[in-house]
Amino acid sequence: MEKPLSQATGQVSDAVVPGAVGLWSLLVCSLFPMFGLFAMGPALPKVAETFAADPNAEIMAQLIGGASGFAFALASPIVGGLIGRWGYKSVYLVSLVGVAIVGTLPALLGSLPLIVMTRVVLGVFVAGGMTAGLAGISTLPAAVRPRMYGRNAVVASVGAMVTFPVVGALATYDWRWPFVIHLLALAVVPMAMTLPSSPRPVEQAAEPHGRGLGVSLTMLAMAGFIGLVMYVGPVFTPFYLRTIDVTDPRLAALPMSAMSLASLLMTSNFGRLHARFGARTLFVAILLLIGGGLLGAGLARTLPAFIAGMFIVSCGIALFSPNINSHIAATSANPARGIGWAMSAMFAVQVIFPFLARAISQAVGPTVVFYLFAGGALVAAGIVVTLSARRNRA
Repeated sequence: MEKPLSQATGQVSDAVVPGAVGLWSLLVCSLFPMFGLFAMGPALPKVAETFAADPNAEIMAQLIGGASGFAFALASPIVGGLIGRWGYKSVYLVSLVGVAIVGTLPALLGSLPLIVMTRVVLGVFVAGGMTAGLAGISTLPAAVRPRMYGRNAVVASVGAMVTFPVVGALATYDWRWPFVIHLLALAVVPMAMTLPSSPRPVEQAAEPHGRGLGVSLTMLAMAGFIGLVMYVGPVFTPFYLRTIDVTDPRLAALPMSAMSLASLLMTSNFGRLHARFGARTLFVAILLLIGGGLLGAGLARTLPAFIAGMFIVSCGIALFSPNINSHIAATSANPARGIGWAMSAMFAVQVIFPFLARAISQAVGPTVVFYLFAGGALVAAGIVVTLSARRNRA
């Protein structure tokens, strides 16, 4: 049931806030990028094997995972504008239905090019679901938003831990079965229908920033940098570990497990951290954690030391998404558009990471990848501190 709530004290206000079911529908929006962008990974070798007679079957199978991410990055800012026009509830409902239908469609197809085309369309609907859900959270009271963004990130962390094994298990039966998980989006539709049709934000920033894009260029640059750092763990680490004589796939998976644990730990505590330190201090802490962790990982010559470094990196990465979303919601003149641009910046740059990491590795060695990203994070932390100090003096 919808109910009025004040921005911080519990007193009645004229803002309409979703009930418990509606709030849960917003929390689970973080699952759809997992389903639509990443979850099919364990099934892709099976897809390539099934279509082995097709030209470039392996590359086309890999595009099943990558095409939706590229479409997601391009569509997110556009979705932000649609939300401003039609409201987040309408965009969310359409996106949920689209994720379910288009995401499941490959299970009925027998052509790799057609499957890749559906994944491009899926990326648009995933962008709609994710951005609309985050925009919905931005309309909540100021005292509630950070906690909700933290819980949203927790759902994503837990979802990742569950989804990948499930997809792998389904793929052992047939390559088509993993695509059926997209039907779970339909279960969220009746929950989302309880959301208010025209919610009004409880609180508007006194001096909103980012009027054009809805987010400052500084925040977009930081989002792009963090988007690149996100790929150091899952994409670069398995190859790097061979340089320190870790070749057993089971051992190579340990840093990923540690990073998942760190992510769950930090997102579970984001609300408390935000309440105590605030968004700007957390941005500095995030960059320091990433910089220090990457430096430690680059210096490590044993697997336990490397795991410790990447655990610290993941602590910083995990805090970034809920923190930037909370910051945009509190300061932006157009939170939906700002969140859309921030999500776009994080995902659009990821396509260049493999090429960037390979160029650095071939030129000066794989260890330097960690050092360069560590240096970038530490320099960025200094810039954020300087900009904050100037703003405080102004």
